[in-house]
Amino acid sequence: MNEITALVITVTIALLLSTATVVAIYAPLRRLLEAICPLGSTAEFWTRAAVTVLYLMPLWVTLVFGLPDLARLEYVPAGEITRRALAASSFALVVIVVATGLRLSSLRPPIDYPPPPVR
Repeated sequence: MNEITALVITVTIALLLSTATVVAIYAPLRRLLEAICPLGSTAEFWTRAAVTVLYLMPLWVTLVFGLPDLARLEYVPAGEITRRALAASSFALVVIVVATGLRLSSLRPPIDYPPPPVR
C-alpha cells in the first residue's frame, strides 16, 4: 500500500466518524448551549467551536497515531490501517464528547441577564 492510499483511508474514516457524531449531537448541543449561554451569538459561537473540535481533533489523532510508520507501510495491509484509523478516531471522539459533557454538566444557565445596551 502506498502513502496516498493510506492517507485517504485514514482521513475518510476520521471525517465519516466525525460527521456521524456531529449529526447525532448537533441539535441537543445547540439547545443546551442556548439554555446556558446568555446571548444567542455566544451559543452560536460555542456550537461552531464544538463542531470544529469534533472534526479537527479526531483527524489530528488519526493522522498522528492511526498511520503506521511510513518506512514499513508497504508491508501493512489495508485492514490494519482501517482498524488503526477507526480506533484512533473513535478514541478521540469519545474523549471529546465526555470532556464536553463533563464541562457542560457543571454550568448553570444565567438567572437574569440584563439586555444588551441600545446603541
